[in-house]
Amino acid sequence: MSSVSSLEELLTQVDEVDPKRGSSSFTLWVPSSLTLGGNAVTQDVAMAVVLDRVLSKGFFPDGYVAEGVGRRYNYRFEGG
Repeated sequence: MSSVSSLEELLTQVDEVDPKRGSSSFTLWVPSSLTLGGNAVTQDVAMAVVLDRVLSKGFFPDGYVAEGVGRRYNYRFEGG
């Protein structure tokens, strides 16, 4: 796992999850250092953007675990 990632990469991972194809949960590893358009962005701002995308797909947060230089966020599907 890299210690630096881009918000764009995280959103791509979220977009790949499809509840219509049987995905009822997923995990997203988020490093402490993130970029947006090549510029540093704070984790709280990045996670607000990620959460908006996650919620739009019918998934909801299901806890997280701190791991090294980041966190592993869990999400579960509760949409209709």
